[in-house]
Amino acid sequence: MEIEFIKTSPTQNMTILVETQIPEDMHLSVAQKLIAYNSVYAEQAGFIQEPRDNRAAKALRMMAGEFCGNATLSLAAWIMEQKGMTLGQRDSVLLEVSGAKSLVCCEIQKQEDSYYGKVDMPLPLSVEWEEFQLGREAFKLPVVRFDGIAHIIVDRELWGEDAKNKAEQAAFIWEETMPDAYGILLWDAKTEQLEPLVCLKDTSLIWEKGCGSGTSAIGAFLAVQARKGVSLTCKQPGGIMGVQASVEDGRITALQISGSVSIVAIGKAYI
Repeated sequence: MEIEFIKTSPTQNMTILVETQIPEDMHLSVAQKLIAYNSVYAEQAGFIQEPRDNRAAKALRMMAGEFCGNATLSLAAWIMEQKGMTLGQRDSVLLEVSGAKSLVCCEIQKQEDSYYGKVDMPLPLSVEWEEFQLGREAFKLPVVRFDGIAHIIVDRELWGEDAKNKAEQAAFIWEETMPDAYGILLWDAKTEQLEPLVCLKDTSLIWEKGCGSGTSAIGAFLAVQARKGVSLTCKQPGGIMGVQASVEDGRITALQISGSVSIVAIGKAYI
């Protein structure tokens, strides 16, 4: 099978956008091959489709049907690249995206060698503390659940130097209570550093360089905890992403992330 693709780097969360039209029941299997080390190689893949709503420029369906802010920013950047956006120019685009119940607005600005974008994120279904067991240890941790993906937030100091190993163990043990796509976020509130471990059941377990939904989960949790709007940056292995969250009566009313996207490759893959 010949696949036409665009490869992007949104905060180094390497993403493949597939332009070739492929039946949805084949998306996951095709994506698994494309993101493999011996193929195009990336952390995730999404499929560009024609939208059902004529207000949207394009539709994007992620490999597991989840919502992904970074992939959404990537598609918006690619649309602007095709339009020939000039340095400093700013524009917005509406997209249909899996895991989002309404159209998603992206604002894009052309930079010298990349695009800077802001995207409105779907609001969380819930932000609650839940009980977890890991070996003989019991934990009560905040969980931010979105439509299609959930994130468990762990204070990095809680697990110390063994945090990454414990997160990987927990990913397998806790998956029964999680949707097909979920993350464990190691968060250091003092330094605003975020290390996101993202799992797609039976597909992948990846320490992402930058996670859009994870960034929005941090913003949502902190806003609910503070009972007021927050604006902060999350320093991730691949760079910095911003998040802004508004809250009213204990519920998130608006959520937006921002970050840079580079288009690193365009071509054909053979699987």
